[in-house]
Amino acid sequence: MTEIKKFTETDFEFSEFVRLYNLVSHDDKEHVDDMKEEWAIRDKNFQRDRLLLYKDGMVVGYLGYAQGRDENHRNCYFNIFLDPEYNGNGYRQLLYERMLEDIKSFDCNKLYADVYEHPNYEEYKQLLLKNKFYIGMKIRESSLDLETLNLDEYIPLLENLDAKGIQFYDAKNEMRDFPNHYKKLEELGWEYGKDFPMPEGIAHTREPFEQYMKYQKLFEEKRYGIEIVAVEGDTYVGATDIHILPKSDPHKAWTGSLGVLREYRRRGIATALKVKAFEKLKEKGVKQVRTDNEENNPMYKINVALGFTPEPYCYDYQRDI
Repeated sequence: MTEIKKFTETDFEFSEFVRLYNLVSHDDKEHVDDMKEEWAIRDKNFQRDRLLLYKDGMVVGYLGYAQGRDENHRNCYFNIFLDPEYNGNGYRQLLYERMLEDIKSFDCNKLYADVYEHPNYEEYKQLLLKNKFYIGMKIRESSLDLETLNLDEYIPLLENLDAKGIQFYDAKNEMRDFPNHYKKLEELGWEYGKDFPMPEGIAHTREPFEQYMKYQKLFEEKRYGIEIVAVEGDTYVGATDIHILPKSDPHKAWTGSLGVLREYRRRGIATALKVKAFEKLKEKGVKQVRTDNEENNPMYKINVALGFTPEPYCYDYQRDI
C-alpha cells in the first residue's frame, strides 16, 4: 500500500528526509540539525512544503517544493528524493502529481528542478523528460584540492591591490564594528548578484533585510567557513562567502556567492578574494572547496586558473504548466 502524507515537522520525518537525501546525493551529506535549522528560518510568507511517500508504513521518498518570491511568485521549485530500491515503480510520478494539486493554491504556472549528470539521478531525469521538462541552464560544478594548492604566485597581485588601496577583511572577525556593516554587506550582495545569470523565467528578487539577517546569523554561528570583503575607503566593493557544514562534512567547503561591483571589475579583485578565502580555509584544515558557474561566466575562467577541476554538471530543468 502506498500513501502520501503532508510534512508535520516531527523528528522522525526530519530523520527520514536526511536518510533519503544521503542515499541519493552523489557528493555531499546532510545532517538532521542542519536541515532543522534551515527549515526554522525559512520565509513563511511563501508556500513551502514537503510530501512524504509511504510504502507499507515505511518512508521511501519525499518531494520538497517552494514558491518563488515577488516576481517569481507563480514559480515552483522542487526536488524529489527516492530510495533507490524503489526505482522503476512510478513513485516519483505519484509525488509529482500530488504536488501539482497542492501548488494550485498559488496559481503556479512554471516548474523548476535541478538534476546532476550522474547515475544517481538518471531515473529522476527521465521523469522530467517524460513530463515535458527541458533544460533551461547548464552549470559546471567544480572542486579544488586545497591540500595541494600553492598560492605564492598570487602574492604580487595582493601587493598591487594593497598599494592601490584595496583592503581585504574577515567579515565576521574583523568587521562587526564597521559602520552599517550588515546593511552595506547586504547591499553589496544585491548589487553584484543582479549580474548572475538566471534560468529563463526567473527574475532577480531581493529578500527583506530581516530575512537576510536570519541567514547571516545562521552562517556566522553555525556554518562559517570564511567571508572575505574587499573594501576601498568606506566602500564595500566585493565579497565572497564560503560555508562549512561541520556536522556532516567538516573538511569540505561550499562557495555561497562571489562578486565585485561593476566599476571595480577586471582588476583582479575576484581572484584576490578567492586567494584570501582559501588561505583562511587551509588554516582551518579544510581540504576541498566546491563551487559552480556557467561556463560563459568570467568566474569560471578564474576557477580553472586556480586549479578547480570539473565535477558532474548540474542541469536546471523547467516547464510551463
